[in-house]
Amino acid sequence: MVPSEQSRAVANPEEEKANRYCDDSSSGLAVRCRNISKTYGAGVAKVAALRGVDLDVRHGELLMLVGPSGCGKTSLISIIATILDQDEGTCEVLGRDLANLGPLERARLRSQSLGFVFQVFNLLPALTAIENVSVPLLIKGIGRKQAETRAIELLDMVGLAERRRNRPPELSGGQQQRVAIARALACDPQLVICDEPTSSLDHESGHSVMEILKLQAKSPERAVIVVTHDQRNFPYADRLARMDDGRVVSIHAGDARNAP
Repeated sequence: MVPSEQSRAVANPEEEKANRYCDDSSSGLAVRCRNISKTYGAGVAKVAALRGVDLDVRHGELLMLVGPSGCGKTSLISIIATILDQDEGTCEVLGRDLANLGPLERARLRSQSLGFVFQVFNLLPALTAIENVSVPLLIKGIGRKQAETRAIELLDMVGLAERRRNRPPELSGGQQQRVAIARALACDPQLVICDEPTSSLDHESGHSVMEILKLQAKSPERAVIVVTHDQRNFPYADRLARMDDGRVVSIHAGDARNAP
């Protein structure tokens, strides 16, 4: 087998041992991608978004995907999130090969095991913070009282217990994003996927959001993937996977312990 660009980019044997981007088994992995390819369009308009991506995401880590716009980051996390299908390769999420899952099974996986945090907060403006966080639980069939109790716990965790009765227009951008994180964690997901979660926030708010995500990633039963352009977020990563032109071209250890 020809070594991939990613494995060639590792700096030295000790770093390679510590930061292998691929494992021979799926043990301890939240995500296992092999030879993922994705194209859009046809003929002269055909564009290769992903070109044979191999990547592992481990439980208990915050993996950060970085790279220029158009390099394939969003396509990759969309496949991991079961929103897109790859053209080639295999993607296993929480031990399940996505190619073997039908639409209902994918929807169940998303609702029960995945949490999403987006650049746009996607909160329902007519609902209070408690009600927004309760929505995934109510959809899952949890009773309203139990759902609201869980929502209050999560809002307290993200430092918004006193704003739980406020609606999104009454909250700052950083506060809205923290409500969105609480909502993403409502069903205790094993995998949290974040697409530019701090890009529209000021420095202090972005720091607060990344501290919450870093803390969540410490759980041995959870993994967090963060797509970001913001270099201020890089120190929060356990590992940094750099993408370019549809490929993962390098992966390096971060140091989440020394995040600012």
